[in-house]
Amino acid sequence: MPTVIINGKLEKSYDHWVSAFDGHDDVRKASGLKVLYRGHDLSDASAIHIVLQTPSMEVLGEFMKENAEYMKESGHIPNSGERTVCSDM
Repeated sequence: MPTVIINGKLEKSYDHWVSAFDGHDDVRKASGLKVLYRGHDLSDASAIHIVLQTPSMEVLGEFMKENAEYMKESGHIPNSGERTVCSDM
């Protein structure tokens, strides 16, 4: 199961984003995504980091596509960061 580290930037407050992110947990779980961590830089609350496990990169890609508008409304700036895909295999 791939582990993905996602970094991004916010255009709304961290409190707004984290409330929306946490409120969307059931949708992520239904897609098979498991969040291991979500937070921000200690010195910059607009720089967010998410670590999650996904059944496949295709599942994650489809989730991101289907939920793009929700993520934008949460304050996440589209294409503002990077993804690192990890495996322990």
